Amino acid sequence: MRILPINNTINNYQSANKSKHRNTIFRAVSKESLEFVQKIPLDERLASMFQKFLQGDLILVGKNLNKAKERMLACASNLDSAVKRIFFLPDENLHGYLAFTKNREGLKEVINLNDEPIYMIDQVKHRSESLTPHDSFYLLEGDILGVQGNLIEIKEKSKVDLAGYRKNFCSAKSFENDINYEIEKMNKKTIAQLSKDVKQASSKVMFKDVGGQDELIDELKKSVIYPLRYPEVYSNFDINRGFILYGPPGTGKTHIARALANEADVNFVSLNGSEMESKWVGESEENWRNLFEEAKQKQPTILFIDEIDAIAKERSGKDVYGDKVVNQILTLMTDIDNEKESVFVIGATNNFKALDKALIRSGRFSKHLEVKMPDLDGTKHIFDIHTANKPLDRNLDKETLGKRLFDLKVSGADIKYIVNEAHSQGFERLGIYEKMENKTLTGKDIQKFWITQEDFDKAIKKFVETRNGTERKSIGFNK
Repeated sequence: MRILPINNTINNYQSANKSKHRNTIFRAVSKESLEFVQKIPLDERLASMFQKFLQGDLILVGKNLNKAKERMLACASNLDSAVKRIFFLPDENLHGYLAFTKNREGLKEVINLNDEPIYMIDQVKHRSESLTPHDSFYLLEGDILGVQGNLIEIKEKSKVDLAGYRKNFCSAKSFENDINYEIEKMNKKTIAQLSKDVKQASSKVMFKDVGGQDELIDELKKSVIYPLRYPEVYSNFDINRGFILYGPPGTGKTHIARALANEADVNFVSLNGSEMESKWVGESEENWRNLFEEAKQKQPTILFIDEIDAIAKERSGKDVYGDKVVNQILTLMTDIDNEKESVFVIGATNNFKALDKALIRSGRFSKHLEVKMPDLDGTKHIFDIHTANKPLDRNLDKETLGKRLFDLKVSGADIKYIVNEAHSQGFERLGIYEKMENKTLTGKDIQKFWITQEDFDKAIKKFVETRNGTERKSIGFNK
């Protein structure tokens, strides 16, 4: 549950600092100290702030506090916890605005407060990612942010100890007492509603982010989403609670399951079938019983089992322990069907024929949905999804490129690989990797970067050579 008192917090901060920033920040500072802090690079000042960075802290960076406030208000949905302290770092040389928070996992996140993309350069993996306006991503030490010509390196600590100068280059305001009181009230309210389970969030992927599977998505809406939203309409229906998604590797089976959970806005649990296995007799069956029991307690739930064929192969009588696991899953599926639980179990496999016949009959995993390779329109759609935030050359013929990818019979995962490889080829072409190595990269290098037709030609050539070299075959499918 998100607690976002961001409007009041920033407004209080604004009223507490009515005078201009420089008067507030550098009041009673000696001339020598003032000149010193003005010369400290922004990434060093940020590193000093990160040394005392806590969850609930918000660091705003830019030229003007009022503009930073207004831009942060528009991005409040990016925060996943209450703001307890706000720091403002003014910088006259920064051509844009940024916000930094610490997420629930304890990682630093940057929020793009600008109306145009910024870039994150990963020096370890030699790759660059663009961040759309009002979006956020997490940062690691050594990452470089490109903001309208400015480059800011993320560091865990400054080169010299700047603790004694923080008050000179950063203004701060604490709201911990007020926020802790509001959090306590919200927590009491939440605990009082224990019977109404809080739904777990998975990812932001939605059906619009799934390309080339319109028929399948339509079927999932009718079979899962509508029964959850309109249970009274489906009171006389025999609702399917078990599904098998089958198809070649890379067609997006997991992607579709996550999108389904987000569209339905329900608890989502995802695991690989082999994760539940144990070398101890009887423990695997107990793991499955506990998993289904938890799913029922947190219903409505979508339980996604990837590579279900790893634990639900047809019983032979030779693998006693394996057969017992299949028997346990059969019993659990029968129970949720008989008890009309709001639990939907989706298994994914590349090898449908290997599944136990009793598992895929009515009352268990009775609906079997094929996840096909994308058609021409689907290929173009998937390409658009993966290039949405990429800097593409204006002369790039996306129509012809989409047709070319379709002729290669590529999957969604293949398209993602080709797009990222083209991005990397563009870096090679412009010598960006070399400049990273020599530490001569500037913001202008990134601003002038575009992925061209030449980059895609090289990426596709590399993909074809890799595929032919490894003789990829789809398991369980005929050519």
